[in-house]
Amino acid sequence: MKMRITKYLTLAFMLATAACENLGEYQDEVYKAPCKVVVEVDACGIKDIGHNLGWLNAIIVTSLTDQTRNYVGRIWCKEYNGQDYIITDMPLGSAGGSYHTFTCTGETASIGDQSFYSSLTDREIVWISYCPEPGVEQ
Repeated sequence: MKMRITKYLTLAFMLATAACENLGEYQDEVYKAPCKVVVEVDACGIKDIGHNLGWLNAIIVTSLTDQTRNYVGRIWCKEYNGQDYIITDMPLGSAGGSYHTFTCTGETASIGDQSFYSSLTDREIVWISYCPEPGVEQ
């Protein structure tokens, strides 16, 4: 009897742990980045760029109290062709309507590959300056 219970417990444990291992693409679909929380992202050779990359942290801090709406949006970090880039959809004083892309040093960069921008996901988000209302798509 003890052997039978041990078998069932072992089987149940194996099934439970196997179900949690790899959710693949589904995992990316359900992850939602938190708003108004700096997500720890290590890139550009720096640990936690949202707090420790000076120019990027200045944008994040400014967005907390910005009344001009120039700093409302999201910030992502994504690798492209072996280099890390920081991307934002914040207007940053421009007419808006497109992304602003920066190198690790804060210099403006240009990436002509539009699939780069359309592939940005919540998994790459460093910061969201606003919290959308429940049930409202971002």
